[in-house]
Amino acid sequence: MTIIDDAIELENRARIYYTESAEKVADPSGKRILDLLATEETRHADALKNMKTGKYGELASSSLLSEVKGLVEGAVKDGKDAISSDASLREILQQAMEIEQATQKFYEEKGKTAADPKEGELFSFLAKQELGHYLIVSSLAEYFDRPREWVESAEFGLRPEY
Repeated sequence: MTIIDDAIELENRARIYYTESAEKVADPSGKRILDLLATEETRHADALKNMKTGKYGELASSSLLSEVKGLVEGAVKDGKDAISSDASLREILQQAMEIEQATQKFYEEKGKTAADPKEGELFSFLAKQELGHYLIVSSLAEYFDRPREWVESAEFGLRPEY
């Protein structure tokens, strides 16, 4: 098994976790967020599969942040106290933080030691993507715990554009 195979396996495990978790969550916003994360992991696995066959395509930046931000802004504007009323979502988000953090570390380590520069570039890019996922998920966990304080967050808060 190669490093790329290991990376594909990590992405597939994350996708499966998000997909199965989305099926357990009753709240539509929670389901949507988990579906978005599963889609992101699928994109990463596809890029890795392409690399394995020698196809080095450009990985576009993710729209995950803007989509999650839109869901949260909608919940806040609708006067909801939380993005989800489903208590199981908090535990799911905690596990997701661990998955994203472990995957990010994997990519950082493998990116530094990659013999192929293109492989190193992809791993570095994926490390940054996974860090972004971690920050989003950890912010959502914080929002789940303290929604009124979270709205003041510089990254997600409702502020006018400059």
